[in-house]
Amino acid sequence: MLSYWERVSFVSYDLIIVGSGIVGLSTAIKYKKKHPNATIAILERGVFPSGASTKNAGFACFGSISELDDDLKECSEDELVTLTDKRYRGIRELRKLLGDDALQFEPVGGYELGFDQSACDRIEFYNNLLDKVFPSAPFSEVTKDLKNYPFSKKVTHLIKHQFEGTIHTGKMILSLIDLALELGIRVYTGCEVTQMESDTYPIRVHTVSNKQTVEFRATRVALCTNAFTSLLLPELDLKPGRGQVLITKPIRNLHLKGSFHYHRGYHYFRTIDNRILLGGGRQLDKTGETSLAFEPNDTILDQLKEDLQRLILPGIEISIESNWSGIMAFGKSKNPIVKKASENVFVAARLGGMGVAIGAGVADDLVGLLETQ
Repeated sequence: MLSYWERVSFVSYDLIIVGSGIVGLSTAIKYKKKHPNATIAILERGVFPSGASTKNAGFACFGSISELDDDLKECSEDELVTLTDKRYRGIRELRKLLGDDALQFEPVGGYELGFDQSACDRIEFYNNLLDKVFPSAPFSEVTKDLKNYPFSKKVTHLIKHQFEGTIHTGKMILSLIDLALELGIRVYTGCEVTQMESDTYPIRVHTVSNKQTVEFRATRVALCTNAFTSLLLPELDLKPGRGQVLITKPIRNLHLKGSFHYHRGYHYFRTIDNRILLGGGRQLDKTGETSLAFEPNDTILDQLKEDLQRLILPGIEISIESNWSGIMAFGKSKNPIVKKASENVFVAARLGGMGVAIGAGVADDLVGLLETQ
């Protein structure tokens, strides 16, 4: 049972945000800056943000050419331009919100490894299609630079996206939390929302924390839990997509820097602290990776390890330090869901594996919706 002090001090808010990832924290911060007198709490099911916000690879990316080709199979050219613009706008919003030093943002460019000429043949098409999105042509062929990389000879072509880069995922989330706390936003971790009574006023938000049930109350609620939103709103077009990630031990004399993609964007790797961080492979077992469980997939991890040894750093001694998984959200549409779900309940989800790039922009859209409703 709650004490009197707890009941009058901790459980009632103007706005409760469920989820302390990029979207949830950014939404709270942006809303609080516009409404400094609003009381705001963030409820997070995990000790750290669940989902992918602290488990991603730290890519500030907007889509490689082969990935955009895949996107065009499911959307129109105009829709793809709009989606890419959202991704680019989102990373600029994140950089503006926190600053490049806090993010440890590095504009190293994004590189697509090619195994034939096909993606290179599409460079001019996408530079023309996206000419209103980026300040200048984003893509260029840099195959001549392959001699400077340790990749297998199977890699025959290389394309650079000049506006992509990398961030430090942990520092990003810590900076968002610090800013939220500085603004007076309450953040409760280990606090899983199990039910909402959205037909009451105020809304009753039922949670479980350390086997204790706590009922919060809020004038409005924003659900920012990406794939996990389906547990509270199963009617939404949301499917979880688990991503496997591994990282090596430090590699001596690793002369490699940047962010890289291959196999239509499904595989990706980067350098961090003289290590290779490698992830992806979801297309190898989409059924198995359609899961909310944070579990390894040995089939995918074995392929990633093989790629590391035979494709990325052939002939170099490598040891794996650890691996983990994160949960993303996908659906029939590539566009994020930002909508009013019911009276005084709002949702922002389905970031399509582009949470770092698009998250802060989605938060902007959600704040705009909260202000107009």
